[in-house]
Amino acid sequence: MAPVAAKPVPVEICPLCHSQSFAPRFSNKQMSVVRCGACGLVMSDPQPDDDTIERIYTETYFIGSDRDDLDIETGRLKRGTARLQLAEIIAYVEDRGHGQLRPRVLEVGCGNGDFLVEARDAGFDIQGIDVSESAVAIANRILGEGTARAGQLEDLNIAQDSLDIVVLADVIEHVRDPAQLMARVRRILKPGGVVFVATPSLDSLSARLMGRFWVEYKLEHLFYFDQKTISRLLVQAGFGSLAVTPGRKVLSAAYIVAHFERFPVPFLTLGLRLLNMLLPTGLRKRPFRITASGINVIAAKGR
Repeated sequence: MAPVAAKPVPVEICPLCHSQSFAPRFSNKQMSVVRCGACGLVMSDPQPDDDTIERIYTETYFIGSDRDDLDIETGRLKRGTARLQLAEIIAYVEDRGHGQLRPRVLEVGCGNGDFLVEARDAGFDIQGIDVSESAVAIANRILGEGTARAGQLEDLNIAQDSLDIVVLADVIEHVRDPAQLMARVRRILKPGGVVFVATPSLDSLSARLMGRFWVEYKLEHLFYFDQKTISRLLVQAGFGSLAVTPGRKVLSAAYIVAHFERFPVPFLTLGLRLLNMLLPTGLRKRPFRITASGINVIAAKGR
């Protein structure tokens, strides 16, 4: 039987402001990107159908997962980024005077469990969910069976007003309806509970410099936020006391090159490849902190 042809999904209404007016930004062979004429939210339109997206999230989706020499290093880098994010969350909670001995945290899009490992080690009561069954299997091998589940947030039977923290790191840009997801997150958080969102940002230096060749323009990224639109999304969902910071990550030269090999950018990929060849092995794999292409937002559910 011949494979079923992909059926692109048109965006008929902006999930943020419900406008139906979109202005084109650019198109290429892979995607078309538009901007809402009313609120400025940027999105792909049409968007890939569910079958196409499912084929993207394979066991080799994460950078380094198809290379033994990079897989362990990638985990170490992601743990480093998770520590930075966790420090922001803890500082925000403590500043609000809501620190607890063992807060309950859910990570939506937990991947291989790198953030959950750091949260567990910091004394949090952890659980995670991810659409990738292979990633969930890895997370559970590390954290214990049942810590993570495969599926969507709505698949979890979580009581209303029961969680202290929900984390969405590099998730919100992947979902069909960001507003609906944030409404679900608000429902399961306790009054005063905290949500942490990390997402690529159109305000970032890399986005401004690279334009239509920005590495975050990917088929699986359905929406693209800046500080204005991500803040509006959270406020409309019932969150307040927003704290917005540039998205810091822990990376290495080898990881950056692997990323640009997976998502090529004209001239830049080749230049990075040549630079990587000239660097000693120790420098290629040395981790460093960098303000990358994203933005972090922490907010609290209204009481």
